[in-house]
Amino acid sequence: MSGRIFVVNSYMWFHSFYSRQLPANGETLTGTGYRPSGGGKGVNQAFAAVYEGAQVELVGRVGDDEAGRICRKECQETGIGTRYLQYDREVNTGCGCILRDAFGGNAIVIYPGAGDRFCMEDLEAAEEYIRTCRLGGFQFEVNGKAVLQAIRRTSEWGVETFVDPAPATPIPEEIYPYITYIKPNEHEAAVLTGIAVTDQESACRAGRWLLEKGVQGAAIVTLGDRGCMVVTREWERFYPALPVEVEDATCAGDSFAGSFMAALADGKTLDEGIHQATCLAALTVSRTGSMYNCFFDSREQHQAILERYCRQTRGGEP
Repeated sequence: MSGRIFVVNSYMWFHSFYSRQLPANGETLTGTGYRPSGGGKGVNQAFAAVYEGAQVELVGRVGDDEAGRICRKECQETGIGTRYLQYDREVNTGCGCILRDAFGGNAIVIYPGAGDRFCMEDLEAAEEYIRTCRLGGFQFEVNGKAVLQAIRRTSEWGVETFVDPAPATPIPEEIYPYITYIKPNEHEAAVLTGIAVTDQESACRAGRWLLEKGVQGAAIVTLGDRGCMVVTREWERFYPALPVEVEDATCAGDSFAGSFMAALADGKTLDEGIHQATCLAALTVSRTGSMYNCFFDSREQHQAILERYCRQTRGGEP
């Protein structure tokens, strides 16, 4: 059904530390700020997809604790469905540490906690809804073995799959044919393919490798503030990023992923989906804060970015 997606949840309580630069190994720096907030690739992508108008359900777990209750509250306030988001009474919600520098760079360490107990029973509990979806979103911040099984099962149910392969981990060859879209960044693409991705040409080679392994729809290799290379069986194209003043680059990939999934669920083409995702990523990095409070008050700024991108890429046609 057009407009419906589901996302395998990952949610952690993050402690963000700000400093002028990221510390080197063994180095201690005095920071310039601190902010606690909730987030994770799964829930962040769901926030972005809902912002773009998709109907979204989270599938997975959080702990039966304050952080888990905050996750459910934030989702409900923004319109993300939580019918299939379970409280785990044995393990706490995960946590993470984010180091951010003054130039938009970051380094992140996470502990998945309850999210890592995601299992096939959780997916099967949502089967009735999943079968009505256009697309399902997956990442590897939670139980990797179960996520791989869930990708396969979702595809077998006739639903397209979108995989954000982060944290970077090799994917078994037999899983690739069950992936419709895959979106690695340079580092993740190198881990998956063995190809050092440094520019458009190497990103294109990595994309071809992923399709040769069986990815069905497209490989989208993101190149940070340069843009992304999209490789399909019919065409290859580089999409430049929209230059903006970067405030916080932490969630750029998540907003890109959620926006892209929402676009396809709404019936847009792959090309239209990449354009839409590029704009939301630009909006996200130009603001600061968690995905929950990053851009839900930003419609006017978002529209300006869309119009600017259209002028640069489509001769002014939205």
